[in-house]
Amino acid sequence: MKFKLIFLSFNILIVFSFLMIFLMPVFMLGNEYGLQFWLDSWYIAVIFIIVLIFINALYFMNRRILGYLETENWPELKKLLGNYLFEKKKLRKMYVRLYISTCIATSNINGIRKVDELLSGENPRMRREWALQLGLPVLLEGDPVKMKKYFGEFLSAGTPDEGWIRWNYCFAMLLLKETDEPVRILTELSRLKKDPILQLTSLYMLSPFGSEEQVNAVLEPGRNELKNKMSRESFMKWSEKQQDNVQMLFLSNIINDALDWLYSEEQE
Repeated sequence: MKFKLIFLSFNILIVFSFLMIFLMPVFMLGNEYGLQFWLDSWYIAVIFIIVLIFINALYFMNRRILGYLETENWPELKKLLGNYLFEKKKLRKMYVRLYISTCIATSNINGIRKVDELLSGENPRMRREWALQLGLPVLLEGDPVKMKKYFGEFLSAGTPDEGWIRWNYCFAMLLLKETDEPVRILTELSRLKKDPILQLTSLYMLSPFGSEEQVNAVLEPGRNELKNKMSRESFMKWSEKQQDNVQMLFLSNIINDALDWLYSEEQE
């Protein structure tokens, strides 16, 4: 019902705006000027009609998806999206995003693997775009060899989540006792200020290597900066807001450990 009300309200708003624009000259300046205004501004009516048709078409094309979302009917939503993706090969971003989210909601990690296999063959560009989300099964499996291979594939692919791709790659290498490359990459990530969770966890992963001159040059300044800029509660609120970042599903324990390290009295 919520989506129907939003859709109806938007239609009413569009129609009301249209009437206001076209009737206002008549009310203010009379019928003669109003008629001339309509003749000179006919294209505005065309624009309103196109917008109205587009909004209505968009709604009716996706009303089943919206209905399942509203009622939180995840099994039926997953079934519908699976049909679009795997049977009809409709590889739209919205379908991929919702299917991955539905798989997470229903704890169906194999479904994410299926999307990865599908995009590998059908749309490699889209696979690069969704590399972080599609890597969730690899993260949860916990095999560092597979993690290094998977995320290493996207290091230079220009993915939207490049920072976290590199972080996961470093995490896998550290599990494999490889240190030189991950220390270099994590040092670079620790200087990134747009994502405080990425910066925090990068510094935390570097902390065992604090005796190295290059690491120490960023470790203590970065740690002090974060402590002065954000409280523990601020970090938790930030991570809670990252609902679209599946990395948060994997990082909860590491974030808590990193926050303990950041605010521990032993480090003061």
